[in-house]
Amino acid sequence: MTKTVTIQEAEQQLTAATATLDQLKAKILDHGPGSVTAEELGTAALAVEHASLTIGHAVKTAETSIEAERQERLQLLKAQILEQAGDVDTALDAMRQIETAAAALIEACAGRQTLIGQATAAMRRDGVPQSSEASDEHAGLGWADAGMGRSDAVYVDGRKIGYVSAGVIIAGALDRASRQAGRSVRHLQPAIDVPVHQDIAQDPEAWLTARY
Repeated sequence: MTKTVTIQEAEQQLTAATATLDQLKAKILDHGPGSVTAEELGTAALAVEHASLTIGHAVKTAETSIEAERQERLQLLKAQILEQAGDVDTALDAMRQIETAAAALIEACAGRQTLIGQATAAMRRDGVPQSSEASDEHAGLGWADAGMGRSDAVYVDGRKIGYVSAGVIIAGALDRASRQAGRSVRHLQPAIDVPVHQDIAQDPEAWLTARY
């Protein structure tokens, strides 16, 4: 098995071979052609050529090793990218779940607006006064017009049923989802601009219980 020679070792070999050849050349110049045979000079010259080629081989081997390491790093990076990027089916399934939930909220909230208007009109026709207090006289029903900071609402046994924006609920859910994922809601911009620190996001059960 051929021993692997490093570039440094090959350079040392070339330095030694070149020094030997230079010494033989100087000897011929100083002592005449009879002091060094042609075979000796040829062997020294071939040693220099061999050492020079050895350097080329060592450089090529080092480059091959570096490229192999680079390809290995790139393969690992590719695998990491594909793993962390997820797949289309997962994203599409999550999107459809959001779509279904949002549609249910939008329909429910839009329906409440119609319900409140119709129920208020019916109560007025049947003489139910404006009040949030439950009264057996009026089957526990009541209603109230919109006022400062509040919407039109109807009351059933003390429960307030007012206008609720589906957008507020969805925004609260996105706020909570962002924090659950360890991200800021600003990560949703510019497509969606979600208000930060909403009451509904802090305690959705309490917020909806008071309004829904």
